[in-house]
Amino acid sequence: MLQEINKETKEALKKEHGDKLRSLILPLDDDSTEEIEVLALVPSRSIVGQSMKFMNTDPKKGQEILVKNCILTDKERVLADDGLFYAAAGLLTELIPIRQGKFGKV
Repeated sequence: MLQEINKETKEALKKEHGDKLRSLILPLDDDSTEEIEVLALVPSRSIVGQSMKFMNTDPKKGQEILVKNCILTDKERVLADDGLFYAAAGLLTELIPIRQGKFGKV
């Protein structure tokens, strides 16, 4: 069972944030029989930079920076539940736009 965000909220946030808006499906239980949809933004360069400062010394703080700055809906619920928090943080790190470069000939 998926608890979805209503269409009006999605449309309003889509207008405001455009192609930076993403839908994340987070499990409410260990079997993923209950899920919640939250809307989030692709992490910006400055948010990624702030988050990365702490990833080696205080990973929880680094993840909190991502979650607090990128989750737009049900933020308090995500922050209050460890399972939702870690699921959201993991998905947000996957949203960081990293392209694979390659070397050319000189």
